[in-house]
Amino acid sequence: MIQEFFDRIEDPRRPLLGPNYWLIKKVGLILPKNPISKILYLIYHEYITAFVLTQYIELYMVRSDLDLILTNLMASVVSFICVAKVNAFIYRQNNWKEVLDYITETDKNERGTSDTTMKQIINSYTKYCRQLIKFYWVLLLITFICVSGSPLIRCLSSSNYREAISNGTEPFPHIYSSWVPFDKFSSPGCWITVCIHISCCAYGATMIAAYDSMILVIMIFFEGSLKLLRHKCKNMFGSNGLGVTDEQAKITLRELYTTHILLLKYSKLFDSLLSPIMFLYVVMFSIMLCACIFQFTIATTTTQTLLMIQYFIFAISSIFVFCWHSNKVLEQSQQVFMGPYESEWWIMGAKQRKEVLILTGQLKLFPVFSAGPFNKLTISTFVTIMKGAYSYYTLLRK
Repeated sequence: MIQEFFDRIEDPRRPLLGPNYWLIKKVGLILPKNPISKILYLIYHEYITAFVLTQYIELYMVRSDLDLILTNLMASVVSFICVAKVNAFIYRQNNWKEVLDYITETDKNERGTSDTTMKQIINSYTKYCRQLIKFYWVLLLITFICVSGSPLIRCLSSSNYREAISNGTEPFPHIYSSWVPFDKFSSPGCWITVCIHISCCAYGATMIAAYDSMILVIMIFFEGSLKLLRHKCKNMFGSNGLGVTDEQAKITLRELYTTHILLLKYSKLFDSLLSPIMFLYVVMFSIMLCACIFQFTIATTTTQTLLMIQYFIFAISSIFVFCWHSNKVLEQSQQVFMGPYESEWWIMGAKQRKEVLILTGQLKLFPVFSAGPFNKLTISTFVTIMKGAYSYYTLLRK
């Protein structure tokens, strides 16, 4: 069933980004050209942004209750990051389209190769992208079900709690804690609030699935492109020991320079789009992890414990996958300059050997994806985040 769905959303015009591009168009990250549809999407996006602001209004109103603040803070953190992603993407939509178009055209050109090794590299990272997308989308679906169903699960798990709601000693449970201009604890206001919360939860899950999976696929593309570039450098003077003519060497070297310069250009553009959002991830999810650990230690019901575990797993996996794949790009960028040394450079003349040295220096240049101006997006950063979250937790306990 899942495979059939993915088969339907494949796009031959975008062999790598097909499912991702389909989803970001469906959820309105890529705004349609139709003016009316465009306005409707923008209104919906800003309506959700306004809803997130009401969550922080509610946080201020319950500021005297630490336990309630920490419970509400986890959902509020995810909501804030979600609307930040959406608004940042829409604000710089032309830049995102530029990056996506470059990836699509480059990927299509590479797939036309007759080189067996290059085909294996392309097929390998394409298959990995599809598997990763499936995992991430399923993870978001499970998170959506757990979060939106948590009040219902709590009610079903305890008859005393249901009775307390009926006689008014316990307030009507909601998915989020948010301010509304009507009574949200009695009918019909409580059911209107439930509908608002479910729609906002579904919005958040689909937006995070669309944005995050697209980021991960782009990172995998850059890693795969660096592998392909290293292989091209390895074979730039042939592989039969006979070498190539000066004209062929000149054309090949020019192509390699152009390929690497374009990779540099669009990786830097991608990093400029991603870095502010990743900075929010590092700061906000550090706070969220701290709150999760603290709430887990004081949870009094099974429902609370399960919800804390779900938030914790979501926060950990969200940060880890970005750091892991960014680290993989970094590792590959540090290896790509070996390509010219692996070529048959020794059979070429002095001029070509000099060009090889210049190319080697050029290939050492590649940006590290960052999380704001202070942190690089690497595994060491992930470990630092975990240490920081635990430090906040120990401070909070005291």
